[in-house]
Amino acid sequence: MTELDYIVTKNRFEILLLKAQYNLSNGKPSKSKLEAVEVMQDTLKMIIELRIQKEADDKKNKLLTLQSVKAYKDNVMLKKKLKK
Repeated sequence: MTELDYIVTKNRFEILLLKAQYNLSNGKPSKSKLEAVEVMQDTLKMIIELRIQKEADDKKNKLLTLQSVKAYKDNVMLKKKLKK
């Protein structure tokens, strides 16, 4: 899923949740409707938390990759020095 796909999907879900919450305010909602909105709220929260975790994991992976490249470069330099 690309960044744009994530944003569009999350925004559409938020709009759907807002509509559901608005419909709850009109009249007395049933227990199942209240539960459905609660599930939607929890789902949105989880989507956001998972995205934050994914971004943190991506950042860690990039850092590890950079460290690996640096270590490889250092090894190559050491090998060149040893050959001389």
